[in-house]
Amino acid sequence: MKADERKEAILKCAIRLFSNQGYYQTHISDIINEAQIARGTVYQYFNNKDDIFITIVDTFYDKWINMVSFELAKIDFNSISAKDYFRHRIRQTLNFFSLDPDLCNIALRMGIGLPEKVSQTISRFEKRIMGIIADDLKLGQQNSNIRTTINVELTAACLTGALLRIAHHYFVKKRKQKGYTKKEIDAITDDFISVFISGVFVPREEAK
Repeated sequence: MKADERKEAILKCAIRLFSNQGYYQTHISDIINEAQIARGTVYQYFNNKDDIFITIVDTFYDKWINMVSFELAKIDFNSISAKDYFRHRIRQTLNFFSLDPDLCNIALRMGIGLPEKVSQTISRFEKRIMGIIADDLKLGQQNSNIRTTINVELTAACLTGALLRIAHHYFVKKRKQKGYTKKEIDAITDDFISVFISGVFVPREEAK
């Protein structure tokens, strides 16, 4: 097995264990046994358990960025409406979380009582998502699509918290063995948007 493949195999085993057992109940020895490798092999790639966990969360964020990207989806930024723009972000985020329930569980459930460095990584993950949503809201305000009267920081926090909570509810708590279909994710997306749209978007007759 090549070095990058072995590292990926270690991470996959760690993801399953962290999701099923929790952070504190998962030990390096558990990961070694799950991956069926020598102890020294783990330390070729990671310093300790914290390093493995932080790598998982940081990699998760990078993959999320790619999933919600307009460029990678080959969507013309200038050709879609503000609501379609918003829908793309929400739907792709929900779709992303649905693809790996174990990763979803790790990123969205944990954070309380963890070591400071690990807790900061979880917090940074959430703040990064909130920052992108805040930037989207500001862009919408500049283009007269989002109400200028809303508190951007508060609204971004509400949207982020609701989105992450919904993802955890459907893709971890109500996890389906065969996963969620495109139609089901579309329906969840539309329900989510319908809750926020009247309070965030400028009414059509007032928009430019």
